Parts: sequence; C-alpha cells; structure tokens
Amino acid sequence: MKGKHNDSSSSRAIRNSQIILGAIAIVLSLVIIAEPGFGITTLIFLLSLTLLVEGLERVAVGSFLHTAKSSRIGNIILGVITIGLGFAVIIFPIMAAISLVTLLSVGLFLLGVARILQGITNKNISQWSRAFLIGVGIFSLAISSLVFAHPISGIILLTIILAVNLMIIGIEIIVHGASGRKNVYSSSSAGLGEIK
Repeated sequence: MKGKHNDSSSSRAIRNSQIILGAIAIVLSLVIIAEPGFGITTLIFLLSLTLLVEGLERVAVGSFLHTAKSSRIGNIILGVITIGLGFAVIIFPIMAAISLVTLLSVGLFLLGVARILQGITNKNISQWSRAFLIGVGIFSLAISSLVFAHPISGIILLTIILAVNLMIIGIEIIVHGASGRKNVYSSSSAGLGEIK
C-alpha cells in the first residue's frame, strides 16, 4: 500500500515537473520570437561559457593530475587554446554568431539534399510522404541559401525557427505531463508492441 502511494506521488511529481518544464520552454520560445536578439545573445553566452569551463578543466587536468608529461602538456595547451576561443567569442560576438550560423546552414543544406534524395529514391513510402520529404528538403535549401546570402537575416531566421521548435517541444511536454504519459517513445514503443 505504501509502495503504491509512493509510486503515485512520484508519478504526480514527474507530471508536474513536465508541465512546469513545458511552460518554461514555451515562455522562452515566445521571448525569443518577440526579441530574436535575446536568443542570439543567449547562444553566444552559452558557447563562450562552455569553452571557458572546458578550457579551465583541461588546464586543471594537465596541471594537477599525475599523468605522462606529454599528456599533461597537451592538456594544458589544449586548455589554453579553448580558453582563448572562449574569450574570442566574448570579444567578437558577431563573428562567433556568423560562424555558428554558417555551420548550421551547411548542416541545413546537407539535410535538405538528403531529404530530397530520400523523397526521390525511396519507393517504399507513399507518394504523399515522398512529396512531403522533397518539400521539406527544398525549404531547408531555401533557408540555407538565405543564410549564405544574408548572414544577419539568417541568424534572426534560424533563431526564430529554433524558438518555434522549442515551443513545439514545450507543448508536447505539457501534453504528456497532463495526460500522464511518460514520453513519446514509451507510448510509441508500446503501440508497436501491440501491433506485433
């Protein structure tokens, strides 16, 4: 009896936390959509912070751990370079943002090409699915081309797209929390098990 009570309490706590996290995700996405600069600033801050922490950790490993001399020197050098990159991101935020967006747009371009090829060559799916894949691929190519042509506009556009994606994730989390489902994957796998 006590075990059942604990299970229901923990289940309720998980559901409440899902709803709260989903709400936070939606609020953040709305803030970013309303003020894309906030999203870009946050991205740059997180990147610089990650580089600085990783660099300091490498220097600490090289300085204090008793390992081979070459390994210690390598860690220290790598740490110093990473710290330098972290400060470079802080000092030159626009260049950092453009570099990040360029990498994202290259990835988006490759994803678009892959989707188009999949839509053209995959004969095992419906025509509607193939048309959808080709459409998504063309859309991805269009966005990546816009980013290459106008990096600043591309930064804002990609930030908004990521914010919309965050909002969708937030809504999904709230729905799962409110309905009591643990996550998408568990419900999907359960459904697959029933089909089998």
